[in-house]
Amino acid sequence: MRWRFRWISDLVVSWTGHRAIPVALITLAVTWTAVGLSFSFPRQWFLLTNMAGTLVTFFILLLLQHSQNRDMKALHTKLDELIRSSEAGNHWIAAEKKDAEAVEGMRQQHHQDEISEKAGVREMRLY
Repeated sequence: MRWRFRWISDLVVSWTGHRAIPVALITLAVTWTAVGLSFSFPRQWFLLTNMAGTLVTFFILLLLQHSQNRDMKALHTKLDELIRSSEAGNHWIAAEKKDAEAVEGMRQQHHQDEISEKAGVREMRLY
């Protein structure tokens, strides 16, 4: 079941991301409004249209969020593996799961370490 949902999600995300979709939706909305006004559709018809449009928008939003979450998890996993295989400190692994103050402290410490390393290189050049 999961692979079907992933396949449907990927299909909808790629389809809704196509550049022709906004033009088609604007054309559909203008045509729908013109037909409704020319044939004097009752007010309930427009309410039904509004509800259907809201539901479709909500569904597509959920699919896009699912796809983005899956992509971000894969990206974080790749970054963690790069950190593990490099000379970087392992304390950076899963930094996205830490609170804002901890991440800011890590960033400031890294910045201070860079300044110290640059100052050390300059001192070595002077001697």
